[in-house]
Amino acid sequence: MAVVVAIILIAGGHELPKYTSRLIILAVLSIIDMRYWYSVRKYFTRRFKRVLTVAYWLPLYMLLFFFISGFIIPYIEWNSFLRIYFPGILLILLIGKGIFITLIVFGDIFIIPLNVIRHINPENIERLGKWYRPRIFLLTSAGIASLVMLIYFSGMFFWVNDFKLSKVELPVKNLPPAFDGYKVIQLSDFHLGSFLNDKPIKEIIRIVNEQHPDLILFTGDMVSFTTDEVYPFEEDMKKLSAKDGIYSILGNHDYGEYTRWDSQEDKDLNNKELFEFYDRIGWHLLRNQNAIISRDTSSIAVIGVENWSETKRFGKKGDIKKAIIGTERTQFKILLSHDPSHWDGEVNTKYPQIGLTLSGHTHAFQFAIETNSVKWSPAAFLFKEWGGLYEKVHENSGIQYLYVNRGVGTLGYPGRIATRPEITLIILRKAP
Repeated sequence: MAVVVAIILIAGGHELPKYTSRLIILAVLSIIDMRYWYSVRKYFTRRFKRVLTVAYWLPLYMLLFFFISGFIIPYIEWNSFLRIYFPGILLILLIGKGIFITLIVFGDIFIIPLNVIRHINPENIERLGKWYRPRIFLLTSAGIASLVMLIYFSGMFFWVNDFKLSKVELPVKNLPPAFDGYKVIQLSDFHLGSFLNDKPIKEIIRIVNEQHPDLILFTGDMVSFTTDEVYPFEEDMKKLSAKDGIYSILGNHDYGEYTRWDSQEDKDLNNKELFEFYDRIGWHLLRNQNAIISRDTSSIAVIGVENWSETKRFGKKGDIKKAIIGTERTQFKILLSHDPSHWDGEVNTKYPQIGLTLSGHTHAFQFAIETNSVKWSPAAFLFKEWGGLYEKVHENSGIQYLYVNRGVGTLGYPGRIATRPEITLIILRKAP
């Protein structure tokens, strides 16, 4: 037990020093895991004992393999298939194991009275052991955990590349008449390293270009770890087309913060190569900058800021005050800011002149339930605005909008559950 915990803390802490506290939690969970092994194994039938033993320990073995392998060979250097699917399968197994253990723990709480009564008769203890747990508790816990894992596995095949075109008509009072009907496509969170081949990218391009957009706006996270992820898709990315061009910003993953670098120079070179990639595909990267789109004598502004988040570990690189310079005479302003927490954190309190903010980042946690009467995702525990359209009405009747795109790529878990990867078509309409 001590050896297993030490491996998790030493190997994992060296590879991912920023997440040492989480690794300590994993170590504690591993101790709990091993503690319950001695409690559960006596219920295994002889016929399936070997299979059930392997199934019980498989998540921990895979977790150790993940940490040790990452220590020997950096994660970003893994084979593409392993890099994408091994963490996803590991996550599913850990979720299933966590549910199983949690249900057993809660089950034990409810059967405390039963065990108290049993201790009155010593014969029960000799025959069934000091702690008696009805087999139905184990079977029910295992069944629920298996069902959840099956749903997660299905999400790797049924929803992950089933791209959805979300159409939103946005009424804007101060929209210049020349921009009435203006079509804006929003894309977000490609995480190009999450694609095993170019088939999904080609489908995204087909859907986008069929809309004949006036403008394409990308709200960050082109990569998950390093710029190397973009090269297999460079020629395809050049095929996206919009009348007034394509504008982009950086997301938290685009700064190379999630990998281990030998030197600051290597990290800077990685970032420089990403900027050069944008130049080659013809996208305009806005780093606390803006662009003016004109129609006749009217104009709207596209303002792009660096990543800004209420969460300390993501930082506040974005500078709206700097990015907005020169947009004073434009009649409508669109802000690109990767993290939606920026909207409540600064945009709708200090910059009411920004009519529409576009964000991504949340992925809707790659798991959401959205019906006519229900809208919920685990992302709601972290983000007040996590998916779709939101609005803020000011005292002067002015309205600011936020749209949070659910992303087209994945991160960690290579799947989606009940929420499809999203391409957003926003049609600007002049409100009366």
